[in-house]
Amino acid sequence: MWRTVLTAILAYGYGHPSFDGYRPAGFDRPLQTFYGEVNGAARAGRQKLASLDGDRVTRYFRGYADRVEEQLRAADLQPTPRPGDDAQTR
Repeated sequence: MWRTVLTAILAYGYGHPSFDGYRPAGFDRPLQTFYGEVNGAARAGRQKLASLDGDRVTRYFRGYADRVEEQLRAADLQPTPRPGDDAQTR
């Protein structure tokens, strides 16, 4: 497994534009393509994670707003006494 990971890292590294003069001519195009594909997948992954995070935040706030709305409705139906009201009624 480590050999596969190391091979993928080397292939990605040698696909970088700064290695143009060091790559064998036969591997030039495939390594550049691999480098571009990995970068594209990384960009798409970051965008997807950001949208998932945004959805999670939206669900959290929606749930919070629903709980607050339920509490406000319950407060309208059953008013709670204020701390100073007990002293005034005695």
